[in-house]
Amino acid sequence: MTTTITWYDVLGVLPDAPREDIRQAWQARRAALQPGPLAGASPDVLSAADRARQAVEEAWRVLADPAVRESYDEEIGFVRPGEGLDPSWRGPDRSSRVLVPDIRGLFYGACLEVAGRVGLHVAPVQLTSHPMPVEGLAVGQTPAPGELVHRDSTLTIQVWHPAGPGPAAYSA
Repeated sequence: MTTTITWYDVLGVLPDAPREDIRQAWQARRAALQPGPLAGASPDVLSAADRARQAVEEAWRVLADPAVRESYDEEIGFVRPGEGLDPSWRGPDRSSRVLVPDIRGLFYGACLEVAGRVGLHVAPVQLTSHPMPVEGLAVGQTPAPGELVHRDSTLTIQVWHPAGPGPAAYSA
């Protein structure tokens, strides 16, 4: 993970979440990335899902083990409740240009969190015409990851959801 995207972002939990909440988030993410909901999806969607699956498993590996999690929290600057936050956790510096994070393979809520943290606005493009009411998966983005852009720029995210009932869904 980069310093912009944390394992907490990947699972959609706060850094002070109890282990049980982290486990439930991990299970929910895994369920959303099973082959059933992805049946018939485009190669771009399948690639993003593979990337997400790997990130979800690594997030669980790090956050499920108390010793590894404690070390990780120190690395990202998070201090346990009651001890405050390290200044590096308080948000981005206010320089006028920022690097675009790679949000492909993250769920939409995490995309919002990460983009906001670096000072970007999000413009979602829904790829599924009749989506199920579940959190979407980021499949593509503009500008590209690693580009240097002005703070307050717009990050356009292509978001895919499993298709729900209705006419055939567009699958990117």
